[in-house]
Amino acid sequence: MLFGVPQPVNAFFRPVTTRLSRPIRRALPYMVLALLLAPHRRSLKTLSGMVLGHREHVATISRRLRNPRWQTLDWYRCIYEDVWSETNRWEKKVARNKKRHWMVVVDTTYHGTMSECMENLIFTRRRHDPNRRSTAQHAFVMGLILTDKGGRLPLPRKSYYTKEYCRQKRRRHRSLNDLAAQMLREARIPDDVEVTVVYDSAFDAKQVHRACRCRGFREVFPLDPNRNLSASADVNVAGIPGQRVVHWTRTWSRDEFDLLELQVENEDHVFFRRRHRDNLRPRKTQRRYAAAARRAPVSRLGDCLIVASYKENPKVDLVGGQSADWWDYHTGPVPYDRHQRPQPQRWRAKVLACTDPTATAQQVIEWYEVRWQIELFFRELKSRMQFGCYVLMKFVAVERYIDLLLMGFLLLEQQRLRDMQNAGPPAERAGEDWVHARTTDRLRSLEELCDEWNAQEIERRMRTPRGRRRLLRDLRRRTIRVA
Repeated sequence: MLFGVPQPVNAFFRPVTTRLSRPIRRALPYMVLALLLAPHRRSLKTLSGMVLGHREHVATISRRLRNPRWQTLDWYRCIYEDVWSETNRWEKKVARNKKRHWMVVVDTTYHGTMSECMENLIFTRRRHDPNRRSTAQHAFVMGLILTDKGGRLPLPRKSYYTKEYCRQKRRRHRSLNDLAAQMLREARIPDDVEVTVVYDSAFDAKQVHRACRCRGFREVFPLDPNRNLSASADVNVAGIPGQRVVHWTRTWSRDEFDLLELQVENEDHVFFRRRHRDNLRPRKTQRRYAAAARRAPVSRLGDCLIVASYKENPKVDLVGGQSADWWDYHTGPVPYDRHQRPQPQRWRAKVLACTDPTATAQQVIEWYEVRWQIELFFRELKSRMQFGCYVLMKFVAVERYIDLLLMGFLLLEQQRLRDMQNAGPPAERAGEDWVHARTTDRLRSLEELCDEWNAQEIERRMRTPRGRRRLLRDLRRRTIRVA
């Protein structure tokens, strides 16, 4: 960022910056680009060196994050609506009046810290090792919209506030399930789109189910071992009311299970799971399942499709008398302790519930596999975009920090969408590089864009003697000093 912000980046922030004061309008694009392009092990000194050119101005970055005029969540919502509308228009044009399918993945991410002076920290202790010190962490509920053409749009984040922090700031305390339900209620979905919501067993709560039922969303989630079946005339098994669902699936016969061989050639969710072209080979995308499905009423959920599945992990060595046959795991005991660390096994059992009883077992398994995309999103956010590098005492500064990172993520997604619009509709199996580009690839493209902008600015200034003098003056003044 020697000579300013590239024009495409300024155009991305224009829906927000037109209503801001001049100092904030000039600083916002610089801040987001500095967060995206900063070196590894980012600190406030590194950001001040990229944005201001002098490391002694590190306090300016901290003041910006604590400034109440930096309403980053409102700015993110505005930018999100703009990118969402552009994505919807293009994908609706490509679909040509066909029914579209989007997926919403919800999960919680934690950031641990060794400091105990930060605000709004959640303190947890190690259950099995009382000698270890407690861990302190912040919690954020995140949602990711995955479109059937490969789009990834992070929903506006929901911060979890502890009861003590709510008392100090006079806020209303909401649980993680309340935040997830509120996020699903506020999610904007087009009328011609069918939505499947995927989450883990931690969000198997009444408020989340109520929000999905009101919006008409399909739900796919793993069942807790303590879930019971309810009474219904449609169930043809005697004595089933009150029986635990997971234990009931262990009574199913072997003839009901089918072996599913899933890979990139026969699955329907290539765009939901963006893969590099080298990872689209059938050998790298093969998965093997043993699955069976039955329709049954579940307590407080109603009529659902219950899918009992066993996924093979061929990389696990068989030790201690373990069997390679999935049936031996089906007839084994049911573990009920969710806090116990799982042991590596050749076949991993999972009982899934789908609120759409008309679905098939293969569809439910493929839908639940997409849930892993939000884990990859967390990994990219924490490692490649360095979300976990902050050391900020005020929690409002932490919230603005993550909002700026999510703005940068939307910037990368918009640049990817522009590449897709210029190249035309993707192929059926999406083998193009620009379709499957993830965060690292898009960051490289953004860096190339900034380098090209700097080269063009240097070429323009070199044409006149006055421009050359200005160029030398700016190069001497804008010395970047990093930590």
